[in-house]
Amino acid sequence: MTTDPTRLRALLEPEREVLEIDDVDRRILHRLHEDARASMRSIAADVGMSAPAVAERIARMERGHIIRRHTIELDWAALGYPMLVVMPLRLTGDADAAAVLSALKAVDAMTEVLVLAAGYDLMARFRVRDHADLQRLLVEEVWPIPGIDRVETMLAIGRLADPQPLEHVLATESPTRKRRRP
Repeated sequence: MTTDPTRLRALLEPEREVLEIDDVDRRILHRLHEDARASMRSIAADVGMSAPAVAERIARMERGHIIRRHTIELDWAALGYPMLVVMPLRLTGDADAAAVLSALKAVDAMTEVLVLAAGYDLMARFRVRDHADLQRLLVEEVWPIPGIDRVETMLAIGRLADPQPLEHVLATESPTRKRRRP
């Protein structure tokens, strides 16, 4: 790849310093993960603090980039985009990776692109309505991007999401990770 590293890094998520958090912060994160619209008062009652103290902790975690945004989870099928398409992409040896990422970013159907250190260089995820929409995406938007050497197209036929990822990744009982039960 012939990409200027500065241009490429500007497109990727920046490195962040680790912000130390305690069990109260973890419990606040768990509560916000369950309900991003929870009031400061209800969170405060759950963690045994005042609402202003909870608000300050949340503000600190926002400043430290632990909390990047308060959001919702969409049901893509209910919105008319039931097909999740996952595309591993390999770039040509002389590809401008930043230009490829910028082109993918401009595709309306794109929901995420991961930059990989693997047999493929990128993993892109798209939401489409149907077979015709997928065909249009490939033929008109992805295949013409200069610098892409190989595209595979995988259709997700189902999804298993961890309903409580913070319980497994960010446990409140101890700073070490818990193992999931089979």
